[in-house]
Amino acid sequence: DVSFRYSPDSPDILRGLDLDLVVGGSTAIVGLNGAGKTTLVKLLARLYEPTGGRIVVDGRDLAQVDARDWQRQVAVVFQDYNRYQFSAADNIGMGAPAHLDDIAALERAAAQAGADTVIDHLPDGARTVLSREYAGGRELSGGQWQRIALARAYFAIAKGASVLVLDEPTAQLDVRAEAEFFDRFLATTAAVTSVVISHRFSTVRRADRIVVLEHGRVVESGSHDELVALGGRYADMFALQARRFQDEATKEAL
Repeated sequence: DVSFRYSPDSPDILRGLDLDLVVGGSTAIVGLNGAGKTTLVKLLARLYEPTGGRIVVDGRDLAQVDARDWQRQVAVVFQDYNRYQFSAADNIGMGAPAHLDDIAALERAAAQAGADTVIDHLPDGARTVLSREYAGGRELSGGQWQRIALARAYFAIAKGASVLVLDEPTAQLDVRAEAEFFDRFLATTAAVTSVVISHRFSTVRRADRIVVLEHGRVVESGSHDELVALGGRYADMFALQARRFQDEATKEAL
C-alpha cells in the first residue's frame, strides 16, 4: 500500500502500490513515462521514504533499518549514473570502495559487464583516468560509460550487495549489444534479486516476472507469455513496439 509524493501539495506519483519482489528472482518493471518506475527505484534504494504505506524486507519494516546498512545491500544503476573523473578501475571500484584493492574482482566485474573490451583499448588500461582534463586521460562514449557503470554494480554484488536494480540499463546500447548484455546478465545473476526497468520489450521478456505500472499502481503482473495472452496493457505495448521495430527494419532494407 505504498504511496509517494514529492511535496505535500504535489500529486501522488505512487498510489497504494502493492508489489512483491521474490528473493533470487528477476522482476522487470514497465510502463509509460510518468508511471512511477524511477520513483519506485528511489524508494527501494532508500533515497526517499514512502509518504504512505511501507516497504518490508524479510518481514521487517525498511524504515527500521539503518539507511546506510540497507544501501550497502542495494546496487543501483540509474539512467543518470555517476561518471567519476577517476581511473577506470576506481570508477568500477566505487561500487564497494572498501575493496578497491581487489584487482581480480574488479576485472571479473568488468568482464561481466562487457567493460573489459573498453578497458583494453585505453592507453593505460584500467589505470587510465576517464577524463580528458587530465594528462593521458580519455573520455568514453555513452555506451562505454554505461558498461563501466554496470561493472560498478556487479562489483558491489561481488562484495556483498544482494539486490541489483537497473534503471534503463541498456538505453545507450544498440539492440544487438542489449541482447548480448542480458544473456550475460541472466547467466551471472541467477542467485541475485534483480529489478530491471526498461522500455525495450526485448529486454523485459527475459525476466522471471513482468510488472506493469500505470498511474502509480500495479495493473498487471506475470510472465511475458502470460501477459501477452492476457491481451491487456502489456500486450498492447508489446505489439506496438514490435510493429515499430518491424517498420524500421523494412525501411533499412529498402
